[in-house]
Amino acid sequence: MKVPFPFKFIHSADLHLDSPFRIHEGPEDGLRNLLMDASLRAFSELCDFAIEKKVDFIVLAGDVYDGIERGARAQLALRRQFLRLHANRIAVYMAFGNHDPVDSGSDLAITWPDNLIQFPTDPETFPLERDGVQFGEITGVSFGTREERRNLAHLFPDSRSDLFSIAVLHANVGGSQEHGNYAPAGLTDLLGKGYDYWALGHIHKRSVLSESPLVIYPGNIQGLHMKPSERGLKGAELVEVSDDRITHSFLPLAQVVFDLVTVDISGYQTLNAVVDGCVEALRQKRHEIGERPLIARVDLIGILDNALDGLSNNIEAVWQELVVEVNNMRPTVHIDQLDGHLIKDGRLEDLVGLSDVVGELLRELGEWRKDPDRLAKFATESELRNALVARIKREGLGHTLITRASDLDAAEALLAELLGGGSHQ
Repeated sequence: MKVPFPFKFIHSADLHLDSPFRIHEGPEDGLRNLLMDASLRAFSELCDFAIEKKVDFIVLAGDVYDGIERGARAQLALRRQFLRLHANRIAVYMAFGNHDPVDSGSDLAITWPDNLIQFPTDPETFPLERDGVQFGEITGVSFGTREERRNLAHLFPDSRSDLFSIAVLHANVGGSQEHGNYAPAGLTDLLGKGYDYWALGHIHKRSVLSESPLVIYPGNIQGLHMKPSERGLKGAELVEVSDDRITHSFLPLAQVVFDLVTVDISGYQTLNAVVDGCVEALRQKRHEIGERPLIARVDLIGILDNALDGLSNNIEAVWQELVVEVNNMRPTVHIDQLDGHLIKDGRLEDLVGLSDVVGELLRELGEWRKDPDRLAKFATESELRNALVARIKREGLGHTLITRASDLDAAEALLAELLGGGSHQ
């Protein structure tokens, strides 16, 4: 790979500009207004950074808009940012995905600046240039229709360039179950094409599928709700290329962060201690996300002291007090939901004797938090679940059991359902 001079670009995807947000309780006016503008402000911040760092171009790998209607506010805001980039000689290469396919999209009567290059529905290659000198090439494709079921990676030509080459693809690479299986592809479909960097979109959780060549999902720039893939700090990828290396780093952009805050209340003996523990956990989470506004789902876990036996019947009172305690936090903290997945201390001795599986589960629950690999002895979540279900039915407890995404979560949820807990949303 020849690199005539160092260059930088930003890889972003899934802007979902002007997307609606889904949270359980109606937030106060200030947070509601912040949410309404969050995706637009996140992209504006991306452009601020691009101008400040003098990047050469930006890649937008699909789902720029949230729907085929492509609202006027989103398009006008996008044009305003593109004009800023144009004034700073920064190009934009944009693909369309399943949310904003080309053939179904509804662009308004808007004149776009000539620094915007939009990929068609068949892969097309464009040169990357600075001051008339080509330093690379970029190939990309857009969805024609929302229900794109073809493997679009197969349509990409092999890269023959000895310059840095980028492929832009909105697709479900690797079969993620959290997102629609549009343009499904395997990682091996990408690796053999000869590109130096695959700029992917569609999966909302940041992930690096390969380091050589680089295959990256940057995730979306702004979380939309409490689904696991929407949680945590969101942003884009900054990529820097020189003659001896390619580096990439996460660029945080989210204006509001959705996240799960887990609070272990083992040993707590008063309701006010539970509230205080939650407040401290929320402060810590806010620090971790760079003092950004936070919408949190709080999950109480651990062994419940006998002194708090009535907690499950008073979970709403705890939630209300917690809302009061965080009301004056700045930046804003909003409690979307309060859950209790707790083991009652007074039932442990009785349950240890139910079966070897249940007994071992209870004894080692604390150890699993430190070493999740110990779960491997149960082989699979379903094996553990089936053993518990059989014993619980024999004992006549007849609870409906909850399955979680991981073995640890499933085990805790099963115990919580068996032993009691509570929730407020």
